[in-house]
Amino acid sequence: MDPRIVLDNLDVGVMAISPDWTIAEWSAPAARITGLPAERVVGRNFWIAFPATKATSVERVLRDVLADGEPRMFVTPARAPELTGMVFETRVTRAPGNYLLMLFRQVRQELDPQSPTAPILEGFDRERRLYLQLFDLLPIPALVVAIDGQILEVNPEGVGLLGAADAPALRGRSLGDWAAEAERRTLLATLRDAVHGRQQLHLTLDLGGEAAREVDAVIENVAPGESSAKLLFLAVDVSRELLLQRRLLKADRLSQLGVLVSGVAHELNNPLSAIAAFAELLKMDTESPEHRESADIIHAEAMRAGRVVRTLLDFARQRPRVRQAVAIKDVAERVVALHKGDLKKGRVQAFILIPDDLPAVIGDPQELQQVLLNALANAEQAVAATGRAGKVVIEARRVDDRVVVMVEDTGPGVPPDIIDRVFEPFFTTKGEAGTGLGLAISSGLVKAMGGRMYIHNVEGAGARLVVELPSAPVSAQPEVERPARAVERPLSVLIVEDEETVRRGMVRMTERLGHHVASASGFDEAVARLKEAGVYDALLVDVHLDEAHSGFDLLETLRVEGRGRGRRLIFTTGDSISARTRDQLQVSERPVLKKPFRLEELRQILLRVAGEQTATPQ
Repeated sequence: MDPRIVLDNLDVGVMAISPDWTIAEWSAPAARITGLPAERVVGRNFWIAFPATKATSVERVLRDVLADGEPRMFVTPARAPELTGMVFETRVTRAPGNYLLMLFRQVRQELDPQSPTAPILEGFDRERRLYLQLFDLLPIPALVVAIDGQILEVNPEGVGLLGAADAPALRGRSLGDWAAEAERRTLLATLRDAVHGRQQLHLTLDLGGEAAREVDAVIENVAPGESSAKLLFLAVDVSRELLLQRRLLKADRLSQLGVLVSGVAHELNNPLSAIAAFAELLKMDTESPEHRESADIIHAEAMRAGRVVRTLLDFARQRPRVRQAVAIKDVAERVVALHKGDLKKGRVQAFILIPDDLPAVIGDPQELQQVLLNALANAEQAVAATGRAGKVVIEARRVDDRVVVMVEDTGPGVPPDIIDRVFEPFFTTKGEAGTGLGLAISSGLVKAMGGRMYIHNVEGAGARLVVELPSAPVSAQPEVERPARAVERPLSVLIVEDEETVRRGMVRMTERLGHHVASASGFDEAVARLKEAGVYDALLVDVHLDEAHSGFDLLETLRVEGRGRGRRLIFTTGDSISARTRDQLQVSERPVLKKPFRLEELRQILLRVAGEQTATPQ
């Protein structure tokens, strides 16, 4: 008779396990009793097919039978979740070739209610269901693992932590498969130590295509009296907390850098002012075309350096949020200038296609600069990642009562499966190089301005980031600077500047405009000059004079005397980042000439202040 026919007609299930723990046989009654078809069992490792039996009395019985060859019987509830509620009576024998033969039958329904075993099994089953429910309801990832890291059980939060579809997909696998390679030995050593006492572990989990996750874990042996340990692995995902800590540290460094930039800006803008002044004068005075060209280049580069420093100051400035009319084209030009070096390194050309008559938008100029700078940086990195030269186009147009700004690149685009997640906080495709906060913060800033931000791929090109903002009403559009009132006579000008080279350059420039100039190197000398000369048509005063006095002290002195000479004062400064300086400039209500400046800017501001005095009775 065919042995298969005999096996399939038994009233008990039969399972044969080979010496390497592979399930070699699973009879038809075994499939009928358990509901597990043969294709789900045969050929699999026993401990992977039934991981919940690991480190239990079942494992001890199997190993004892293998060791001494003595048959054994046991009654136990099924431990696999899919067999919940079943109780099996099992006989284990050792067959030739060190095979294990297991014959089992379900006995729960056959137990006499009056049997002393029945209430014990009922209570055991109730408690098991309760513990399974508590385990599944834990709000943090929880796993039960063997000493070698094999996953025996995992709750839904643990499934999410490891990025799996469900718990069965994880049972039997090693937790070490997710540990960063450099940390696997530490994990196994900690699991061994946890057999004898509670252990704590910080572990980095590598999820393949997603960002790595940082977890803090507590490991406890929940079966200390058994020969095979069962380790409860409770984990807390601290990835976001660590990222926030890094961001806070970075923010603190940036804050310190902002203070440093303020001082550096002042130190840079003063010599740049002198260079620009003398270069412009040399260009006007020389008759040699070669010298004129050289002077023109020196002047242009000094002014360019000044614009870069000013842009850095504007970007680093910490101040309350404001709402005002902002010209998008000006912001775009500043951002491109600030990112020029990275664009050149990435072989990326930047184009600004914004009409001059585009309405302004209502927003915060610094926040808009941050949004566009982030968009430009992302676009440049996308193009550079292709290894080919490319371009980024910043375009804007009016649509009804809104201004639509588009930043389009020729990169690879955004993968369709993640395009809906790019604005999620902490989501990044750049690994350790990214924070996952750039677009999330930008989106929040745009929403706070009453706008919206979205992204889509461009057919045959890369990605297009779109920012929609409300346009400013006509009454709020930036004012066009009125031409200075003409003054027919030469002006009498006092220049107060502590830097000698800057002072000499300003004196020469003012004289070149045909005005009479006196100068002072500090507060005391300026007060003495004012007492001697009486009236000046204009005073050019640096904000920072010396250790004891500032330009604001001189303004206050003029206001206290009550002769109206404070209205003739013009502040010059190479530093506009200090909150105190900004507040004082705003309160003073006096015009500001930012260093370095051109001869034409100096001419305009002198004529405007002098013209105001001509129109206002003294």
